[in-house]
Amino acid sequence: MPTLRQIQMVRALAEHRHFTRAANALGVTQSALTKSVQALEDELGVRLFDRGAGTLEPTMFGTIMLAHGRTVLRDVSELVREVDLAKGLETGGITVSASVFPGELWAPQALGRLAVPHPKLKCVLRTVDSRQAVDDVLEGISDIAISDATEAEGRDNLDSEILATTRMSLFCRSSHPLARRRSIRPQDLLGYPFAGPPLSRALARRNLGTFGKIALNVSPGEQLMPRVSVGSFSAMVQAVLHSDALGWAPDSLLAGDVRGSGLAPLKIRELTLSATFAFFVRRHRTLSPATVEFIKLVRAMQPPDATAPTSRLPA
Repeated sequence: MPTLRQIQMVRALAEHRHFTRAANALGVTQSALTKSVQALEDELGVRLFDRGAGTLEPTMFGTIMLAHGRTVLRDVSELVREVDLAKGLETGGITVSASVFPGELWAPQALGRLAVPHPKLKCVLRTVDSRQAVDDVLEGISDIAISDATEAEGRDNLDSEILATTRMSLFCRSSHPLARRRSIRPQDLLGYPFAGPPLSRALARRNLGTFGKIALNVSPGEQLMPRVSVGSFSAMVQAVLHSDALGWAPDSLLAGDVRGSGLAPLKIRELTLSATFAFFVRRHRTLSPATVEFIKLVRAMQPPDATAPTSRLPA
C-alpha cells in the first residue's frame, strides 16, 4: 500500500520531471527519493515513470497513481486543515501559493509578520506561476493564492478579491542596444527574447498586443511562455544582466533593483503595462484564523491611496 509520503514523491516527480529538483522541493536527498520510488514500483509490480535522457515521463500506471493520489492528498489536506481550524492561530499552519511578483512584494513579508507572534504556526510559501497558484487552491494544496486576477476567468469554485493594480515596466541591462535609444516603439522589441514567468493569455493580450504573440511562444496550456522562462524575479534579473533578454516587473519592485545594478528601465511609446493581482480561495470553504490574519496583513501593505476592493473575501 503506498504511503502518503510516497504519493507526495510521485507528485513531485511528475511536477519537476527530475529527481534532483523533486528531491530539493521535498527536502530529501536524491538517493532517498530514488529508493522510495523504486520500492513503491517493486511493491506494485509496475514502472511509474519512463526515465529518458534528462527527463521523466509518467507511464500509464504513473498517471493512474497521480489521478488517485491527488484525491488522497486533497482529503488529507482537508483533514489537517479541519484540525488546524480547531487549534486556531496557536498551532497548525498556513500554505500560501503566490505567482512571482506577489511572491516578492507581499507574501513573504506578511508570512514573516504572521509567524513572529505565533511561534508554533508553520508558514509555507509556494512561489509558482500564476496558473499553478490558483490550481494549488483548487486542489487543496494551499489555503490561499495571490495571483494575476485574469486567472479567475473560466474558473469555478473560487472566491476572489482584487488586491492591487500595479504599473509594470520593461527593463534590460544598461549596456543593451535599446538602453541607448531615446525613442522605442513596441515593434523594436521583437528582435530580443523575453525573460520571465509564464503569462496568462488574457494578461499578455491586454499588455503586449500583437507583437507579444510574436515575441512569446504559445504553450499547449494556453499560457504564453517567454523564450527564457524563469520562476523568480532574481532569476529574471540575472538572465537580463547576462544577455540581450528583456524583463518586466512592477515598478515598485524594479525601483529597488535598478540603482547601481546594471539594469535600465525602458520607456516605450504607446505601450503602458500593468497587472492586477487578487486573492483566491476555494468557494464555500471556511477560512482558517491564520488565513484571515494573512489577508489582513497583505491588505495593510497596500498604499493608502489604493482603491478599495469592490468585493471582499468572506472572513
